[in-house]
Amino acid sequence: LASSMAQLNVQQREIVLEELHGIRNSDNPESNPASVHMWLQLLDAHLQNIKQGTVYEVAETMDYDQVTSQSFRLMFLRANRYDYQAAAVHIIKYFELKQSLFGQGKLTRQITLADLNHDEKDYLESGILQISTKRDRSGRGIIVVFPSLRKREFDAKAMLRARYYIMMSMILESEEHQKNGVIMIYFSALPSQPNQHASQQGALWDLPIFYAGIHACFNDLSSYILNSVGVLRLPFALRPRMRVHYGSCMDCLYKLSSFGIPKEAIMPDGSSSNEPSLNDHLEWYRQRRELELTYVSEESDAETIQSIASTPTTTGVIIIPRPVDVLFGPGSRKNDGNVLMRNLVLAKLDEYNASTKRKKIQLTESIVDDISKKGGRFLKQSGGGNEETTTKEWEEASHTEACRKIAHTFRNIRRPSRAKKTSS
Repeated sequence: LASSMAQLNVQQREIVLEELHGIRNSDNPESNPASVHMWLQLLDAHLQNIKQGTVYEVAETMDYDQVTSQSFRLMFLRANRYDYQAAAVHIIKYFELKQSLFGQGKLTRQITLADLNHDEKDYLESGILQISTKRDRSGRGIIVVFPSLRKREFDAKAMLRARYYIMMSMILESEEHQKNGVIMIYFSALPSQPNQHASQQGALWDLPIFYAGIHACFNDLSSYILNSVGVLRLPFALRPRMRVHYGSCMDCLYKLSSFGIPKEAIMPDGSSSNEPSLNDHLEWYRQRRELELTYVSEESDAETIQSIASTPTTTGVIIIPRPVDVLFGPGSRKNDGNVLMRNLVLAKLDEYNASTKRKKIQLTESIVDDISKKGGRFLKQSGGGNEETTTKEWEEASHTEACRKIAHTFRNIRRPSRAKKTSS
């Protein structure tokens, strides 16, 4: 830590220490639109120089508008304190990370719960990694890792995919977190099993997050010593922002409070308990599921088609539509599978109209299941153009996209009945 700090100039050291202790800098670098425009231009120019042969080039061909959008690139400029060269390298590393975790087909897609498997959702629900409902003294968000909550082994990749989902959901939903940064806390000052530290590697430093402070707390001396040496594994720019604490749960909470981190951010129910509270985390998880299911039921099919138009198939398998399949896109209305889907929707239309939002989601998913049981697939075109359907390439739509298709059909059938009711 001393060596890392020594390589900073006086002003840089002061900034690091102030941010570590929760003293916010009131300056807003984005208050001048001309500066923002200049940074974006410099970032783009540097990306053009270094992108050749990288995963970023692949992402650019898949969804150019998304990867070149101002909102996307600003995330990386903010994470690197507006250093455009560091931001350009960061963008490439981010896509490399995303491809390694989720595959090339999802490079430009936002990862949702539908993209996670059962083990990954178990990790989410366990609360090992939580977004605290509290903020530090300067209003920054706090991410806490509780190794004591790991009751079973998780595959390393499953753990990383789940962590990606949690941390990116936090950043994507708040420009405030992007601009001000977040605090990361590894809180191992609670009773834990001997091997509960082993699978906690991989903090996903390549995500577009500015870590204003990183803290690790231990009540075991050997773990404290080993993890203090682990500071050397951090990216160099983060080392001056790392602090390792040793002591009881109460000792560590008091040490964190000296950095502007309230005790309630770690132990909302008080430090006397041997387990962190899961109440706030489970409520967050419930809200995420509600949010994404609502999105599935309300998102238009046109937007679905637009969003998948540039996503290439990665399986290399040629799919030939069968009569029982439900096809996306124009000209598919008379297909047997689409007729079946419409009849199933008509059969449940009255129940759907009288249902709550949650029940509507269940009805939508039940129709997807009914079609699947009959051997039907939901197929989307993997290429554009006006060719006949028999010459186009097809790929299977995700469960989320299939639900959107059903919800869109419900809405299209309901609209004429509303118009008749109004005229009468």
